[in-house]
Amino acid sequence: MRPKVLIPYQQTWEVASHIPEWEKLKDKLDFIEYKMTNADDFREYLHSNDIAALWVTEEFFRVLGGPTPYIEDYPSSLRVIAVPWVGCDFIDGKMLLEKYNIYLCNIGPHAVDNVTDLAIHLVVSCFRLTSFWEYCFRFSEPGSIDECKKYVGGTSKDQITKDGALYPQKLDDDQSRFLNLAKDFNVAGKKVDSPTKKTALILGFGSIGQNIGSKLKFSFDMKIKYYKRSGEVPREQLGYDAIYCSDLQSADTWQDVDVIVLALPGSPSTDDIINDSSLGMCKDGVRIVNVGRGSCIDEDALISALDSGKVNSCGLDVYKNEETLINEKFLKRWDVTLLPHIGSAVADMMVRQTIITLDNIEDILLKNGEGIYRAN
Repeated sequence: MRPKVLIPYQQTWEVASHIPEWEKLKDKLDFIEYKMTNADDFREYLHSNDIAALWVTEEFFRVLGGPTPYIEDYPSSLRVIAVPWVGCDFIDGKMLLEKYNIYLCNIGPHAVDNVTDLAIHLVVSCFRLTSFWEYCFRFSEPGSIDECKKYVGGTSKDQITKDGALYPQKLDDDQSRFLNLAKDFNVAGKKVDSPTKKTALILGFGSIGQNIGSKLKFSFDMKIKYYKRSGEVPREQLGYDAIYCSDLQSADTWQDVDVIVLALPGSPSTDDIINDSSLGMCKDGVRIVNVGRGSCIDEDALISALDSGKVNSCGLDVYKNEETLINEKFLKRWDVTLLPHIGSAVADMMVRQTIITLDNIEDILLKNGEGIYRAN
């Protein structure tokens, strides 16, 4: 009998089932396309079927809450929960293995380039305020380059209420103040600058963090500092110079950085790493980018720091409360670039993550292995 692989879906099919790698395994594995209805029906299905693998999908979270609520319902035949992305902090992998002998697998380092692409975009946006400029050019001053440029030179006092939120005020032609662009290239007190030759602190220096460091180093000649819980990375492994910071309680880690990039996993040890205390050790005008987990930032502290100017701008792809609605205060800010958690969401990634997930399942169910990219 072929081992059963359960793939939950409702309205969206997230698996590249048209590829040769899928066809090759169809005769060896029984891929079950399970159309989700409700939690009770799903539990009943689990109780009456001897599935060997659960293929996690994003829609599984939206419809049934993901795999965690059903831990006590999985049949003893289940050997692997296969996650076709990187983050697995939604489930206790250690408990899965020790109590139920279930492997947890992800796609390893294969999302590195896609997440790095997005991180670089957010870094540039933070320095250049590109989200503001695009909004201004499209909606505030439609198509007028000259009118858009009249926002340059404003201080934090030059803001007006627009659609229930503060927005930069354009400096009128007859305004009496003298504008020195070399000193005052700001929008409402927020500096418009280049990332070139600045200093970046990368929190989380696994494969994604190291790749981000490489791109920032070689694209913008940035000085790279990093924090990694497991210790320093050898220079020969990195291929570029970077300064290891071992202590997040030390001001030396924070005080000279121009941008902080978070590429951390979610865990109790990384919760609210960006907070009032760590921000207090940063210089005024620091920028924040997060492509790791939303739980790593105290969002109230970040918003207060944006208000005060301690944080110049930020770029976010991850948030707290992603399952419902994110903090609406972010939506009202012109100095924040917001993306809807699309770190590795590109067409070619759908194929790659299918291939890697198939590899993990094949290794465990057909080759008696432990998964190519085990996460527990």
